[in-house]
Formats: sequence, C-alpha cells, structure tokens
Amino acid sequence: MSLLLLSVLLGILSIGTFEAARAMITNPFEPLGMTTEWLKNSPIDTYFWPGMFFAGMTLASLLTMAGLVFAWPWRWARDIESRVGYRWPWLGAVATGVVLLTFEVIELFLVPFHPVMHPVLIALSLVVIWLPFTSSARERLAV
Repeated sequence: MSLLLLSVLLGILSIGTFEAARAMITNPFEPLGMTTEWLKNSPIDTYFWPGMFFAGMTLASLLTMAGLVFAWPWRWARDIESRVGYRWPWLGAVATGVVLLTFEVIELFLVPFHPVMHPVLIALSLVVIWLPFTSSARERLAV
C-alpha cells in the first residue's frame, strides 16, 4: 500500500512541478502571477532557474515513479543498490523528497511565505521521504 501511495504522490508531484517548470521557463518574469519583486532577497532575478529546477524534479519524480511501477532493473544502479540494500527507486524517492524539502526550506528564507504552496510542498516532501522507510516499502524494495 505504501508503494502505491508513494507512486501516486510522485505522479502528483510530477504534474505540479511540470506546470511550475513550464510557467517559469516560458514566462520567467511573471509566471503564475508571481512577480520578480518576490526574488529581491534571492541570488536570482528571474524564475528561469527555479523553472529548470522544477523540470529536473519532474524528471526525477517520473523516473522514480516508473521504477516503482514497472520494477525494471538498471545495470548502472547495481553498485548503488548493493551498497544501500534497496532497489534504485527506493533511493530515488528518498533523494527526490530530500531535494524538494531542501529547496522549500531555502525558499522560505528567500521569498515571501505562501500560505498554501509552502506547507503543501513541505508536507509532500516529508511524506515522500517517509514512505520508503515503511516496513512494507523496505520489504518490497529490498535487494
């Protein structure tokens, strides 16, 4: 059950990050109604690079979700899997959650607080980190 929930959450995350990436890359000055004024305390002056980050998150989420759903083995991941003790989608899910959580926490210090998106994305990242550690997920993804 936890792998199904994890796959669904990664799918939802990929849809959201795709939309954010599309908006930020195609309109880096005012995507989704956000102005560059929000970036005044950050090291960037447009939303292009955050859009590229979200494009990467889209790919990572989709790849991890596909690895969970189709359970394919990758030769390049064998060494990592033997070191970690779990199949590569386990590490992909944990890494995706940690990267998103790190981004959101840093973002809290650089842009104005958004009362919906920040808590939702922080909660989502924490659940994505937690689910691979459940006993059913560890059992199903063990090498």
